[in-house]
Amino acid sequence: MRRNRKYFILNKGSDFSRGSAAGIRVDGGISPDTDYRCGIYYTEIFDSRERMMAWHRLTVTGTMPKGTRVCAEVYTSDSLFCGKGNDGAAVFVLDIITDCAKTQEEKDEILRSFLRASFDFPEDVLLFGIYGRYLWLKITMCPAVDAFPVIKKIRVCFPKQTWLSYLPEVYGADPKSASFLERYLGIFQTIYEDMTDRIDSMAQLLEPSLEREEELLCLADWFSFEGTEIWNKKQLLYLVKNAMRIYQSRGTVACLNELVGLYTGTQPLLVEYHAILPYFDAGIVERTLKELYTSSHFEFALLFTGERDGRERNLFGLERVIEMAKPAHMKCRIIVLRQYIFLNRHSYLGINSVLGQYRPFCLDGLSAVSFSAISSDINARS
Repeated sequence: MRRNRKYFILNKGSDFSRGSAAGIRVDGGISPDTDYRCGIYYTEIFDSRERMMAWHRLTVTGTMPKGTRVCAEVYTSDSLFCGKGNDGAAVFVLDIITDCAKTQEEKDEILRSFLRASFDFPEDVLLFGIYGRYLWLKITMCPAVDAFPVIKKIRVCFPKQTWLSYLPEVYGADPKSASFLERYLGIFQTIYEDMTDRIDSMAQLLEPSLEREEELLCLADWFSFEGTEIWNKKQLLYLVKNAMRIYQSRGTVACLNELVGLYTGTQPLLVEYHAILPYFDAGIVERTLKELYTSSHFEFALLFTGERDGRERNLFGLERVIEMAKPAHMKCRIIVLRQYIFLNRHSYLGINSVLGQYRPFCLDGLSAVSFSAISSDINARS
């Protein structure tokens, strides 16, 4: 009878902190400490709760820059006691691993009988011929001069289930041939299992509250939010969560105001042709309004306050946001409001111009001399 696949996984700081580290920094993952040449990390002991368990697969996710080295050694046993201590009693394996009085060479010598395999940065390996109720890993991480390897996730799958069991028994009659065929089929089996796991976890990809940036970018592409690179993670999360509502209002003033406000951080002012039409007088007022805002039914003006942090400089990204939200075949005139008052120009009381505001003149690299004249009484100095 086919058994369900099980696994142990380390993918959080609390998971890695249950292991034993020497010269290893544990912070959401593991990496060599800058004070050590090489670091040693022992995972917690995984208990399958079944004697002679056939372990199936080991995957390690992380980065290994050029010049660095990561080696993983696999230990298994049906018992967690080995040898005898000074008092003649059996010694607990975990006590040996965490014993600061013993050198690493002494620990390796005591645990040598439990060592089953060794892999260099095992991104994905099959654990053929590895049996035992308990399994733990010893990971050696060596940095380069200016680079450090990092491991973010470790996963150990069990029990072993190979596609050889689906073939007629004659294919397993010869142990040597069966071993080769099992390893050969294992290549395609792992591809199939990865695809199956991804399909089974599709629901997680559609849950933006998980806030994984890779999934957010993927969802944003599915929802056709153009220019995903111009949005930060918080903005992408908002777009994905409100995708349905935003699409229902695309091409409206409300949608434009919402997306532009989300991108710039300030609420914009949108002026359409019909809004200024009642003020036309076939004279100077009409010419001024058309010059300031729009002169066509197929054009609108979008005004927002330019801040000193440089947001008004990124007009290319703003144009992409407007293109995504505006009605088809409509043109947009982008107007950045400055903090000055000019007649017949874009000056709005309380928005980009404030009466009664006073700021003393200061040579701090940020202030500018106003347009008013500055004079002084020379006689007052005496």
